[in-house]
Amino acid sequence: MDMGLAGKVVLITGAGRNIGKATAEAFAAEGARLVLTTRRSGGLLEETANACRAAGAEVVTALCDVGDEGQVQAAVETAERAFGRVDVLVNNATNRVSGPFLAQSNEDWRATAAANLDGPIFASRAVLPGMVERGWGRIINYSGVSAYRGGGAMKAAVKLGIVGLTRGLAREFGRHGVTVNAIAPASIEVERDAGTERDVDISGIDPKLPVPRFGQPEEVAALVLYLCSKHANYVTGQTIHINGGEILQ
Repeated sequence: MDMGLAGKVVLITGAGRNIGKATAEAFAAEGARLVLTTRRSGGLLEETANACRAAGAEVVTALCDVGDEGQVQAAVETAERAFGRVDVLVNNATNRVSGPFLAQSNEDWRATAAANLDGPIFASRAVLPGMVERGWGRIINYSGVSAYRGGGAMKAAVKLGIVGLTRGLAREFGRHGVTVNAIAPASIEVERDAGTERDVDISGIDPKLPVPRFGQPEEVAALVLYLCSKHANYVTGQTIHINGGEILQ
């Protein structure tokens, strides 16, 4: 199926591994041109970039802390110098904090809000003028299951904030040909940083779930691809759950 993404310029934050990496490779297979960023681990980012280049994609990379508005603007300017524009923004970068609420510090809160909420705001603000001028654009944000079932008050707060941001941008910019949607994953099999590992392994997944297994990054990437494709022109302002039925909406 032709997704209409060949030649589109796609900026993906947090593209060094996991869902970001799978998303970059999915866009590369569709013939998109890629701008990939990460806050650290430039080696992992280059591995993703090289895999996409091997698929025939044009790729540029940049280190970018999405919680720093200046770095976000610089990444967008890198995209514009390389390819002239940004058509698709995937706000994939994240920061996880774990532990009980009363043990978490103001610094934990700022780090969580900076990556998960400030970053999408800064990046959206940087790319939207060009999208409006051209009359076409796609923005993908990430919420999560914690916003709906609880579980980590700080994380739940910013992930529900993303839902509000998504709805507000969708309502304001839909008339300009820009759609904005959010994805809320749960139980996706990804590599995690030390201290944020899951407290269950695959055998700990509730067998009563409709799909009793971990999801794969490639399954999330396929949803991103659809929402950014020409087939999703009438889908905007939505938060789509991908969680094996853990949360039913």
